[in-house]
Amino acid sequence: MKGGYLGKMLFVDLSSGSVEERELPEDLARNFIGGYGLGARILYEIMPKGADPFGPESVLGFVTGPLTGSGAYFGSRYTVVSKSPVYGGWNDANSGGFFGRELKRAGYDAVFVSGVAERPVYLWIKDGKAEIRDASALWGLDAKETLAALGKATGEPGLRAAVIGPAGEKRSLMAAIMNDAFRAAARGGTGAVMGAKKLKAVAVCGSLEIPVANAARVREINQEIRDRMARGPAAATVAALSEHGTGSTTTPSALSGDSPVKNWAGVGLVDFGEEAATRIGSPAMDPKYKVRRFA
Repeated sequence: MKGGYLGKMLFVDLSSGSVEERELPEDLARNFIGGYGLGARILYEIMPKGADPFGPESVLGFVTGPLTGSGAYFGSRYTVVSKSPVYGGWNDANSGGFFGRELKRAGYDAVFVSGVAERPVYLWIKDGKAEIRDASALWGLDAKETLAALGKATGEPGLRAAVIGPAGEKRSLMAAIMNDAFRAAARGGTGAVMGAKKLKAVAVCGSLEIPVANAARVREINQEIRDRMARGPAAATVAALSEHGTGSTTTPSALSGDSPVKNWAGVGLVDFGEEAATRIGSPAMDPKYKVRRFA
């Protein structure tokens, strides 16, 4: 491949303890773009119809896209794919931070996990080598504690990891998969699926170069994005997001019908009202609750 992919995927069966590396065919990468595109195709191929989201036939995927780690703006994300235990259908949840880039630098565009381990385990991947390790000592730790413990256990304090805490271990349908301590892939019960597999973490560390076909063009496009963010219609939105984060969109989302009111049974303007919607937006919340800026 010219760029954007390492060209390798990892398939792990926790029931048998097998770890298999497979090539990512170029036609597959071209036809199913992005973390959820590739993830949807692979799950469709390998997960049987009617699979129990918590059963051994269920597949949990950690999938990057062609921009992940490329240096392109907004290209840091990775996607967790699975069958949702909440509503029994396709589920994808994405997260930012450094895990996606590090997964690629460790040698793989995607990791797909099936089976159920007999005891708590974690997957350790470093520079194209992967192994399943015992995680009994990590079971019960929260996300931050798990990340620190993994650094000590592997001797790589700078590793990145996607982990679950006690909620995921107990299959809470609200449980998220966390990375970089604060980043969450949380939709559809992803943490519960990971907990059902007794998979405490996917820890990655790598030094491989992520191929980019045209790095100069990436930098040009980034400059174009910076120019548009600094001037024109997008400038006001960018300023609001910079100052207040995504909470700056809470009020307009509630009033426009973009976010749920009464579990989608109501209408924001009628059942919520402008005054109530304004009170829950970040511009109103920040003076009382904002401690520091974080990005």
